Amino acid sequence: MKMFESLKKFTMLYYGLVAVFMCSVLFDQILVHYVLKPLFMVTLMIFQRQQLKGNFGFFSKTIQFGLFFSWIGDIALMIDERYPILFVVGLGAFLIAHVGYALGFIRSITDSGKALKVGQSILMALPFALFTGFFVFYIKDGIPADLFFPVLAYTVVISFMGMTSALRQGHVDQSSFNWILVGAILFILSDCVIAVNKFYYDFDYDAVLNMTLYLTGQFMITVGSVKYSNSVKSA
Repeated sequence: MKMFESLKKFTMLYYGLVAVFMCSVLFDQILVHYVLKPLFMVTLMIFQRQQLKGNFGFFSKTIQFGLFFSWIGDIALMIDERYPILFVVGLGAFLIAHVGYALGFIRSITDSGKALKVGQSILMALPFALFTGFFVFYIKDGIPADLFFPVLAYTVVISFMGMTSALRQGHVDQSSFNWILVGAILFILSDCVIAVNKFYYDFDYDAVLNMTLYLTGQFMITVGSVKYSNSVKSA
């Protein structure tokens, strides 16, 4: 109950900040935007550490790792229009973040001591491979030649991250599985919004859609990680 009460209060705080941030996007309040955007990942990192109360093993460290590099990516993409090279920096930072998450998800599978079921694993992983494959094919003509392979590599990594979140089924607490799986899917969708807007079609309110998906995805991954770590020892 104590964890639930803390989560409830944190959720109210977090989405209060999200609401203010979205208003800054809609009404073009640049200063507020620049102040708030870097705070989200820091807030999630602090929340995770406080909730674990010393139960901070490899899995928890990979989540912190992912949040930290997401923070770097947030800052880079916040000003990439002024300095185009920062788009590649942001892409690299988020790629590293996804690798960190994937390593943590894999560790939670191996720590369960249960073997992966081949048939179930293929069924759980296939939707991510198909979706990201079709997505790259859909936007490929709009990707500049010098960015095609970095974008392709990034797509492979986010697909792998999504697969590993799905493969946790039956190996971890169901609540943790649900939170992290949905969070991973939302994170992937947020990346797709950025890619469509940058390489295919510049549509209105893309920033609102992207950040809603992204911030909720990161929130859910973090909460799911806390639920998992509190369900096992030294996670």
